[in-house]
Parts: sequence; structure tokens; C-alpha cells
Amino acid sequence: MSSPRSLGWPAPGQWRRRAGVRTMRFRCLPLVMVMLWLAGCETETDAKEPLRPVRTLLLEEVGRDAERRIPGRLEASANRRLSFRVAGRLADLHVSIGDAVESGQRLASLDDTDLALQRDRARAGLAGANAAAVNAEAEWQRARRLYEAGSIPARDLDGARAQVEAARAQRNSAADALALAERQVGFAHLESPGECRVAQRLVESGENLSAGQPALVLACGEGMEVRASLSEDMLGGVEQGDPITVHLPLHDLRLEGRVREIGLPVDARQATWPLRVSLGAFDEPWQAMLRPGMAAELVLPRAQAVEGGIWVPMAAVQRDGRSTFVYVAEPREDEADANGREARIRRIDIELGDRRGEELEIREGLEPGMALVVAGMSRLQDGQAVRLLETHGEASQ
Repeated sequence: MSSPRSLGWPAPGQWRRRAGVRTMRFRCLPLVMVMLWLAGCETETDAKEPLRPVRTLLLEEVGRDAERRIPGRLEASANRRLSFRVAGRLADLHVSIGDAVESGQRLASLDDTDLALQRDRARAGLAGANAAAVNAEAEWQRARRLYEAGSIPARDLDGARAQVEAARAQRNSAADALALAERQVGFAHLESPGECRVAQRLVESGENLSAGQPALVLACGEGMEVRASLSEDMLGGVEQGDPITVHLPLHDLRLEGRVREIGLPVDARQATWPLRVSLGAFDEPWQAMLRPGMAAELVLPRAQAVEGGIWVPMAAVQRDGRSTFVYVAEPREDEADANGREARIRRIDIELGDRRGEELEIREGLEPGMALVVAGMSRLQDGQAVRLLETHGEASQ
């Protein structure tokens, strides 16, 4: 009988060695799969992540002259806030915004039914007081004749005289009450104080109004003025009576005005001083074109001319616990694609100067030609790679 070895079967020791090899192969297979998966993850991690897009503004140095502009608004030199002197329901509002009104023209009326009833009652009271006064006068004349005839004592004559005086006083009081009631009826109507134009309607028909509640605002007179606000650093260069130039952007018109009044701050938190500048007479065509509420600019002279500077949007300036700073983008010319050029972000600490509207002056830190980041600043870091969108033009002067 043939032995297992003669048939080609492995010896018992060889069976154990081959089984160990198979076991090691099966044990290493999961480890190899994990290594291949990690290698795939590293390949995905190494893939280039999309760059954060930012928008930039190309800086330039602009010259600053000896002028400083502050915004204002054109107003009528005399504004009238009209109100009813009595309370009631608004029955009629006869004018609209922009209407021209004449002196004495009726503008609005309250429902005067109750006031008319009070007037009628006062009128009836006066009629009764007149009748009582006439009767008292007749009684006194009769008493005087009887006293002269010796028919009544002096005491009765004095009583008749007192009744006459009381009746006269009641008649005068009733007359005053009627006059007041008639005035109350007249207070139920608003009339124009002069040749004006309706600037605002503060109420509508059907509303219940209290006495003294403003109902209409009228712009009266032909004179115009500009109202603006001065900051604390401007107070030293402006005094009452000073000439000042006014620019009306809508018509590109420059006029000469004069400082009429520098008021006190209305709100202590704002720390601004109200300024009123009176304008001279207008030509006939301009009187028809200029209206209260139009935008205006006051051109204030500076104490001295200053050097040029760089002005940037306020939104681009940021602060933290260390300093005031901005981000600039430094493009990399060698790396660009269809979505824009690649750039590196650099943080620059700056020193601020004046403010002009929504722009700030940069006294130190920036130079002309830099690409200032004006959009996409959130979560930027110094040295971060970004993608530049279309660059805006140069900073506005």
C-alpha cells in the first residue's frame, strides 16, 4: 500500500507550515486594505481646495484742497406747524402736499357740531341775562320813585340797586361766554397764515385730534436756508454771520449763503451742533425749481491746506484688541485660471485721519497701487490664499 508521502501529500510538518502561511496571508489582507484606503484619503486631502473669493479696490493718492464738505438739506426759511386749538374729529382736509395756499385760505376743519351746540346754549344764556337785566333795571327805577315819594325805606332802594348790578354782571358774563363759544367754533378751522406751500400732512380725515396736535406743516416765504450738523472739530472754523458756499448737487448750482444760527446739541450722545445757513434771493427760474427737502452741501474752508491722502471705504477698515487694520491682496501673476487670479492676504495696521461721508482717510500704512480688500473680509487671515474677483477702479476722490 502506498504511503501518503509517495502519493505527493505533504508531510504533517509541512501541513502546519502551509496552514500558518495561509493564516498570515488572511491576517495581512485587512491591514493592506486599510493602508490602501488611507492612501486614497491622502490623495483626496492633497487635492487643492477652492480658494475664498475676495473683491479688491485699487488705491490711489488723491489731493485734498482747503475745502471741507458737509451734507445738509434745503428748507424753507419759515416753517409753520399748524394745529387746532380745540380737540375734535377731523372732518375735512382741503389741501395736499405741495399745494400753494394763500393768506386766510381754509386748510382743514374739525367736526364742530358739539361746539355749535355750546355756542347756541351760550347765546340763549345771554338772552336770558339780558331779560333779567332789563327787569332788574325797571324794578330799580320803580323803587327809586317810591323812595322819593316816601313810600319805601332806603333799605329797599339799596336792594333794588344791588339786583341791577348783579343782573348787569350776569349779562356781561353771558356775553363773554357767547364770545368764547363763538371763538371755539372758529378754532375748529385751520387757515393759512400767509402765502405758503404745504410741506407735510401729519393727519388724515376721520382722526380724533387733541388740542395742539400738529396737523399740517407749511413752508412759508420765498427765502430758503440749508440745515446741517457740525461736529466738534468744525466749530472753530464757523461763526455766526460768516459767508459760506452752498452747493446743490441736483442742479450743480453754487450759491452764497451766510451762517444764521449755530444751535446747541439736541442729543448729547450725538454731539453735533445744528447749523442754519440763510441763502440769498433766487432768480425767478430757480425759485420754481428749488424745493424744500432737496440735498445740499456746505463747503467749509479748512484752517489750512493739507497734503494728499488715501481714502478708503469705512467697510474695509477693521478693529481688534490690538490695532486698526485692513487686508490687502498681493496677486501672484504666475497662478491664474478662468475664475480669477490667486493672491495672498496681508494684514496691515493703519492710522486713521479724517472722515468724509462713508470714507476714511488713511494717514499711515497704505500706499498707492495696493489692492485693498473691500468684500469677503470675514474669516480672512494673514497669509491666506484667496481668489481675486474683478478689481474695482481707483478709490473715489
